[in-house]
Amino acid sequence: MSEETSFDNIDKGNRRSRKKREIALILPIIGTFLLLTPILKVFIRDDESSLLIPTLLFIFGVWALLIAAAYILSRALAPEIREK
Repeated sequence: MSEETSFDNIDKGNRRSRKKREIALILPIIGTFLLLTPILKVFIRDDESSLLIPTLLFIFGVWALLIAAAYILSRALAPEIREK
């Protein structure tokens, strides 16, 4: 019974580690889609003045969130990288 419990703990640790690595791989893709949409809207629309400021705020907000998420993920993945 104790062997199964220890195996479950190891498996949970592996799953958490894998999830963190997968999120780190997907983060640039998510950022690309979030940043590409408003940039395309700026070039497609004819009325430039009404959407420029909210679009720029959205772009810089997403950019700041991506930096914060990358920092948090790097701190979470640092111990695993040091072990290897």
